[in-house]
Amino acid sequence: MNAGSDEAGHPNYVAIWGILVSALLVSLFLGYMDLPVVAMVLIFSIAIVKAWLVIAYYMHLKYEPFFVVTIMATGLACLYFLFFGLVPDIVFGTSR
Repeated sequence: MNAGSDEAGHPNYVAIWGILVSALLVSLFLGYMDLPVVAMVLIFSIAIVKAWLVIAYYMHLKYEPFFVVTIMATGLACLYFLFFGLVPDIVFGTSR
């Protein structure tokens, strides 16, 4: 039995953590840009990548069967439609 065979499937969590911290620092520095719209787009893009890293590696969804990922994607799609369905009522609604 090979001693390294148990660790062959595990990602390097320290490297992923380093990427996440680096992305956080980049996002913080982007907050000081003079172009707020460009900074916002870049910060949210980095946030999506960070969320994918956490979901894929720390929550182990990269290694799960396809139906588990499909169930999670369906839940996120419902959350997306619920959020964007209620935002206009909350933001543009009249107070009674």
